[in-house]
Amino acid sequence: MSFFLGLDAGGTKTTCALGDDTQVLARAVGGSIKPLRVTIEQAQENLSAVLAEISSKTGGDLSKIAASCVGTAGVRLPQTDGWMRQILGCCAGGEIVICGDEEIALDAAFPGEAGVLAIAGTGSNVMGRTSQGEMLNVGGWGPVLGDQASGHWIGVQALRAAVRARDFNQPSMLLDRLLDFWSTPSPEELINVVHRLPPPDFSQLAKIVAECAEQGDAVAFDVLVLGGRLLGEDAVEAFHRVRQLDPDGPLPGFAFTGSVVDKIVPVQRSFTDTIRRNLPAALILPEAVDPLEGALWRARKAVSQ
Repeated sequence: MSFFLGLDAGGTKTTCALGDDTQVLARAVGGSIKPLRVTIEQAQENLSAVLAEISSKTGGDLSKIAASCVGTAGVRLPQTDGWMRQILGCCAGGEIVICGDEEIALDAAFPGEAGVLAIAGTGSNVMGRTSQGEMLNVGGWGPVLGDQASGHWIGVQALRAAVRARDFNQPSMLLDRLLDFWSTPSPEELINVVHRLPPPDFSQLAKIVAECAEQGDAVAFDVLVLGGRLLGEDAVEAFHRVRQLDPDGPLPGFAFTGSVVDKIVPVQRSFTDTIRRNLPAALILPEAVDPLEGALWRARKAVSQ
């Protein structure tokens, strides 16, 4: 029996799974191993710690790994590929595949096939892939230009909606909750808080917005619904662009991943409802995909080819 490693190397954490030919045997989470986030020494230390946890859970010898796949952002940069191969090659044997984090997420949903994937966590992006493997993006412009339905976007939009609700005497608990979170004594003081340098982490507010929406706050609820609708519109556009590039290929399905679209119900519901309104017959996977499943699929494929 062969063994495989799948890794999702994010900016704040690295998730890892060890699998055999058919199933996941163990998982572990550790610190980031990405360039520009940590030094190569720290990356090596973080990776070693994650793999040591995997090894302790399974008793496996990682030098006998058949293949590994790392999904990460910035894979187009030459230093990213070399960096990942260097630190992983010191810890595990076998072939090494480096690809984009969006690609392993797409493979988790539609292994090697056409599909549309929406990611909404701290940031957001929508990717499409044709049956020939050609990739395209809709959105993903970053926090200033886009990132709709992301945690950052929700935080900023909620602040704007909360102060506007106050100006128009619209009932809402949202502003008071946001002031409490930042220990800000008055709405006027909020101006200084949001414009300070470096700016606060607006994505931390998404949880508060979701809680207010659950408690019936219409202002908070409308922010979440708007985010889901915009993300759904991006996904529909990605679908049409895939079809333009691949008119004779199979119809792409839709999938999603990321903490916001996975955990915040009004966002997810608005996202899927928007797709349904535009494409009533579309296939939409009902649950968030696990990118590690896609990384393991790619690692297994590297050996089988």
